[in-house]
Amino acid sequence: MSAFGKSHHSEWAVVDSAVYDFKTTISHIFSLRHLIIELFYLILQGISERAQAKTRISITTRITMKYIIVPDRKEPKQLPFYFAVEEHVATKYTDDDYFFAWQVEPTVMLGRNQLIDNEVNVEYCRDNGVHIFRRKSGGGCVYADDGCIQFSHISFAESVNVAFGEYMKRVAELLQGIGIDAQLSGRNDILVGGRKVAGSAFYRLRKRSVLHNTVLFDTRLEHLSKALTPSHEKLQSKGVQSVSQRVENIGSHTNMSIAEFMAYARRYMCGTEELVLTDDDMGEIARIEKELASDNFVYGKNPKFTEMRKKRFADIGTLEARIELKNNVITDMNFAGDFFLTGDLDRELIDVLHGVPFTREAVEARLNGTDLSAIIRGLTLPRLLRLLFGRPPHVSKPDWLKIDLTSTHDYGETASVIAKHHLNTICTSGLCPNRTECWAARTATLMIGGNVCTRKCKFCNTQTGKPGRLDPDEPKNVAESVKALGLRYAVITSVDRDDLDDYGAAHWVETIRCIKKENPDTILEVLIPDFMGDRDLISMVMAERPNVAGHNMETVRRLTPGVRSVAQYDRSLDVLAAITESGVMAKTGFMVGLGETEEEVEQLMDDILATGCRRLTIGQYLQPTSKHLPVAEYVTPEQFAKYKQTALKKGFKFVESGPLVRSSYHAGRAFATK
Repeated sequence: MSAFGKSHHSEWAVVDSAVYDFKTTISHIFSLRHLIIELFYLILQGISERAQAKTRISITTRITMKYIIVPDRKEPKQLPFYFAVEEHVATKYTDDDYFFAWQVEPTVMLGRNQLIDNEVNVEYCRDNGVHIFRRKSGGGCVYADDGCIQFSHISFAESVNVAFGEYMKRVAELLQGIGIDAQLSGRNDILVGGRKVAGSAFYRLRKRSVLHNTVLFDTRLEHLSKALTPSHEKLQSKGVQSVSQRVENIGSHTNMSIAEFMAYARRYMCGTEELVLTDDDMGEIARIEKELASDNFVYGKNPKFTEMRKKRFADIGTLEARIELKNNVITDMNFAGDFFLTGDLDRELIDVLHGVPFTREAVEARLNGTDLSAIIRGLTLPRLLRLLFGRPPHVSKPDWLKIDLTSTHDYGETASVIAKHHLNTICTSGLCPNRTECWAARTATLMIGGNVCTRKCKFCNTQTGKPGRLDPDEPKNVAESVKALGLRYAVITSVDRDDLDDYGAAHWVETIRCIKKENPDTILEVLIPDFMGDRDLISMVMAERPNVAGHNMETVRRLTPGVRSVAQYDRSLDVLAAITESGVMAKTGFMVGLGETEEEVEQLMDDILATGCRRLTIGQYLQPTSKHLPVAEYVTPEQFAKYKQTALKKGFKFVESGPLVRSSYHAGRAFATK
């Protein structure tokens, strides 16, 4: 059985060539065992050569579903009716996968755990005839009307997360099939041109996965933007200031009418398969509908609480915990937000914490070993503890990270040269622990583009804000400083300049030219920003032929959104690939101690190797100030040594791995290793 449904032998019997439509592709997934059985069956039936020739079909990976035909009725079909159809079919019809598309009057639908006051402009909805209902699935608040299409899918999949991922991919492919450049994004969105055109949600019901999503076709966006009131924090996480900036209708991307699109979606998902609901079905649906339309279900009653905690996580959504305490012991608890439930929240989490002292240690001990992601998608024990109790207590710095800051004569000379030319260094702004050692050796990593960065990464101490104009004399000053320091190996980096049209690329080009002109014998390494992934700009900088070009990955995929403010994991990999393709020696680095796992580190190594990059630095994350991310772990020197051996075995040619290692630490050694 596939993740979406079962095969039926009768559907793979002899196909009448007079009826069979070769334009329709049979959308079953067959195991090898089933295929052999069916072929054997055909042989036993004595199928003629002519019939066999006409019944050859190509098997695709499209999944078979039956389209649900809903009979008409006198009463209007509002949102609770269609959710009742989902629940009834999931409960009664357990022999297949099912799908149907539907539309409603203007309606706001809340996620199962959302608080109305946090998400909806109730007064606007009342004044403009917009209904408010709630669904049983998690996720965020959604606006729908007759210009908006709802898809419902009832799946056999045992893992709702697997089913959700496959279903979202299929909906995106459905849109791509009519020439719409639809792309999956974030937890549950489909984007076109960077704007959201569809969102999805899911829940588990009696061993079935129920998935549904909203597709904006020709919806009234003014209603949508005024009826929904998401928090500023949520909008900021999407990079927009308002709901209207975030969404778009797909009707402007196709010549199809909405009726034609719904018919196309039915054919794409189900072919000619269908399930017609009976009068008995409609009676049971009406019973479920009554419950889902009740004020108690839609509005409910907020439980009393002693404490309230709220935090938004990048890949979970907003989590709001309301805790009732007696003598600092948990007597009741409730969770609200736009997260996705993957298990039984009441039985598997809330009941488990009943009677537990409200302390970090007690909650951690009670939930130790519990897979919280099987209850709330993306939730881990450290994240729950972060929500309930804030940042963990400060982790004491081990002896191996204590360094000698005693100055030397050479250190002072290096500092004087840097000050004389009014230079910025990452050594200073980044609070590098190796500054004393490097400056004593008359080496430094010089930073261009100013000392103010347009990004605000949560690990970096460089000043952030609105930068000033580029200093036209900076390239010349940097080149003269390299000469004055007598550097045989120079490392240049920069702040991010997202405020500039070329993100600072032309300034980089001029700096490299000046350094090479003034210092023809100096080996030059550049540590570049991502230039927002613009390959033309990267190529422009690489055309100046620095000896080494680096771009740091910083951390593993899962932690990237919470650690780096604008940079993206895959975009950084593409930068490394662009460097490699240019013929310049590529280099990268990342930090550990942020909460990553050993498996995630090894996956990061594999991803880097796939770009062609073969030079790597690994160092310990150190919290610059109390406003930055806390250290999750001080990784031991032994583990750093293990990471180095792992990386070398995987295929890296040079690896510098240690608690105090930074991307430019012992940089000359990486270049010397051919």
